Amino acid sequence: MDQVIIVGVDGSQTANMAAQRAAELAVKTESKLVVMMAFDQADIERIEIGNDVWLISSHDEAEETAQSVARDLVATGAEIEVMAMHGKPAESLVDEAKRRNASLIVVGNRRAQGIGRILGSVAASVTQHAPCDVYIVKTV
Repeated sequence: MDQVIIVGVDGSQTANMAAQRAAELAVKTESKLVVMMAFDQADIERIEIGNDVWLISSHDEAEETAQSVARDLVATGAEIEVMAMHGKPAESLVDEAKRRNASLIVVGNRRAQGIGRILGSVAASVTQHAPCDVYIVKTV
C-alpha cells in the first residue's frame, strides 16, 4: 500500500462528503487515506478550572476535527492517518501531496465565489498547483 490519497477537511458537511468519497476511493485503490486539516493561526488558549490548567492550541482543535472525520470513516475499511498542518488549506494540501508523492488530492466544491462558483476557492487553488490528480467532489 504505497499509494496515498489526501483529503482536506474543515468540519463542514461539504468536507465530510469529500472525505467519505476519498475513503471509498482509498479502499478501491488500496491506498492509504490521509485526513488532513489545515489551520491558519497558531493560537494557544489557556483554560483554568480550579487547580486544573489545560492548554488548547489551534493544532489540537484541527487534529480533533480530522480525528472526528476519521472516526466516521472507520466503517469503510480504509487505512486512515490523521494530521493537522499549520498554513492555508490549499497550500497545505499541495505541500503535503508533494512531500508524500500522493497519487490524489480530494476536495469538496464549497464556498463558491467568482471562478470559485465552479470549483470553490480551495479546490480552484489545489487544481492549479497540485503535483497529482485532483478529485473534486460535487457537494452543492
